[in-house]
Amino acid sequence: MKGIAMNAKRWLSLAMILGRGCLSVAAAELAVSHIAASPAMTEKSMIVRSVTPMHGAPYPAGTVRITYTSGFDGAEDWALFLPGDPDKNTIVYLHGSFSSADQIFTRNDVRDFWLTRIRDGRHSLLSVNLRGTAYMSPAATADLTALLDYCRDKLNCRRIVLLGGSGGASSAMAYAVIHPEKIDGVIAMGTCDLLQRLDFARKSEIPVLQKLAKTVFAAYGGSLEERPELYQARSVLAHVNRISMPMILTMGENDPLIPVAETRKIAAAMKGKSNFIYHEVPQGSHDAALWVDIDLETLQIRSTK
Repeated sequence: MKGIAMNAKRWLSLAMILGRGCLSVAAAELAVSHIAASPAMTEKSMIVRSVTPMHGAPYPAGTVRITYTSGFDGAEDWALFLPGDPDKNTIVYLHGSFSSADQIFTRNDVRDFWLTRIRDGRHSLLSVNLRGTAYMSPAATADLTALLDYCRDKLNCRRIVLLGGSGGASSAMAYAVIHPEKIDGVIAMGTCDLLQRLDFARKSEIPVLQKLAKTVFAAYGGSLEERPELYQARSVLAHVNRISMPMILTMGENDPLIPVAETRKIAAAMKGKSNFIYHEVPQGSHDAALWVDIDLETLQIRSTK
């Protein structure tokens, strides 16, 4: 544990010296003392195994990798954290299908668009791996809850906004239904209701969609018919009343992977909610939903170009 504590001290000191806003001295000392404990645990019994600085061009100074053991089933997973101003929204990035937590750092277009905006706005960033393409399965849900508790308790993260595209958007909306009390906003880009998305995917002739359905069903331990209660519990359309936080949903009109008609069902169900914004990109593709300029603090659309 001594090595973990030293790595944490180097990370926190570097973050503050470089002026990334970030953590007060008191918060830094709290994080270091927490990591130095044996073992570091949250209320969900997540055990933090290491906090180590990330090196290389994709990773801004101060970025660390948090490796942890899940309190749900003992599986090991990881997340990336870049500290920012604790008075700003903390952005929790949920990666797309068949990707991982480093997507926002290593996929150039996502990095240029979203990481730039996060850093310019001095937001803290937590990018979570969550068992790959699990679409907020019970295990992934438990892990995200534990990570959010850890970040609030130890990393001085106060307001949480989920940000995700495609698979990440599906996961963000599913988590908002399960734990609305844990988050303060959702930006979901290019998705529809979880039930409809998986049903469409398994019936599709597109190989990547068939693979998607099989992967998610494996993460849930069964198909829509075999574990209906798990999927139903994560359906926005089935639980519109649970969406109390601000939510922005964007969608490309000509998305070839998700029927826009299904996304419009959410927009219709949420109509009248003052904290819900739906923006459809005319003639937009699947990725078009990602490039809508959204203010990460006010959760308002700044530009639709």
